[in-house]
Amino acid sequence: MHSPIAPVPLSNAHRDRVTRLLSAAFANDMLSMEQLDARLAAVYRAQTPAELEQLLVDPSDPTRSLDDWHRYSTADSLVPDRGVAVAVMGGFGVKGAWMVPRHLKVWAAMGGGELDLREARFSPGVTHIEIVAVMGGVELTLPEGVRVEVVGGAFLGGFEHKAGTPIEDPEAPVVRVSGVAIMGGVDISRMRREYKNERQYLAALARATEIQRRR
Repeated sequence: MHSPIAPVPLSNAHRDRVTRLLSAAFANDMLSMEQLDARLAAVYRAQTPAELEQLLVDPSDPTRSLDDWHRYSTADSLVPDRGVAVAVMGGFGVKGAWMVPRHLKVWAAMGGGELDLREARFSPGVTHIEIVAVMGGVELTLPEGVRVEVVGGAFLGGFEHKAGTPIEDPEAPVVRVSGVAIMGGVDISRMRREYKNERQYLAALARATEIQRRR
């Protein structure tokens, strides 16, 4: 006789992620205040990831989720192995939904580049981004849903990393950034996607904190 399979335990990271997604849905007018309160309360009653996932269903369309649990991940077979972005006495800009190569080399020489990856998708596991800026600059913006590792240095320049919210989920994609800035700058930040109403988003997060405090 086979013993029953134990349910996957929930972590604070699971609950926090669903709370942020529900707050974003409220800020984008996808949930009413009553629906938000009911679902925030249910977040802290849930015992399994499956119960949490049910809270993400859009009430206007029960077959569609408000957001995907793995919205930053995609099938490994769809991701290119290598890619290059170069700016020499010029500039480049990358944004929107695109597949980030597993190994991406970024070069800026007397020029500048901007990579906004908040809508991008990453392969499972580790994505390597190597940045070299010589008398130029590179701005890299990563989504909050990925884990970030940075190893970089600068000579007569700057190599800065704004950490953002820590990610505890071991299944989250990992972005490993390395490189050097020589008389130039590299700026790495992690930001959430923009919402229709930032004030409503922050108010929803405050309500979630209050609900959790009362429990």
